[in-house]
Amino acid sequence: MGPVEVVFLILIGLFGAIGVVRGWQRELGVTTMLLITLFVIEFVLTTSVGQRIESFLTGAGVSQEQLLVIESMAAVGLLLLVTFISYQGLGLVYPGSSKNSLLSLLIGLLNGYLFAGSLWYYLARANWPLANVVPDYSQFYDFFVQILPPAIFGWQFFILLAVAMLILRVVR
Repeated sequence: MGPVEVVFLILIGLFGAIGVVRGWQRELGVTTMLLITLFVIEFVLTTSVGQRIESFLTGAGVSQEQLLVIESMAAVGLLLLVTFISYQGLGLVYPGSSKNSLLSLLIGLLNGYLFAGSLWYYLARANWPLANVVPDYSQFYDFFVQILPPAIFGWQFFILLAVAMLILRVVR
């Protein structure tokens, strides 16, 4: 089996290709939804809300390792659900009529980074519960895992950017 980072880089590239096909107006809508989702996940995990959930589960006999897996699987599930819904149906579409393939590619790659990078972060945090990943990581893995979205941005950044994106959607 190859390095795990290759899978996520391919996924990011696939999102870039999807961005070119869909156009930047639709991709910005997905970006907004991903930012809101990451805000919710990080807010729940890093504030007193998450501490209450952790204390409840710990009191119910859940070990610290199991708690990480539960938190990570909930985050992954929510990310998958919101991303599927955002790409599947009618979502936020930003105004604009020009066709710009480069901008569409860049926003698609950003969405891939937000989605695949967050999946990577939460799965690695729980020690890869769904896959048989051998912990013989490359230097690229060690570098890239430090710049994944939840690793470098807090919930405050995600909500600030999501609100700014929603304001851009409303203002013409």
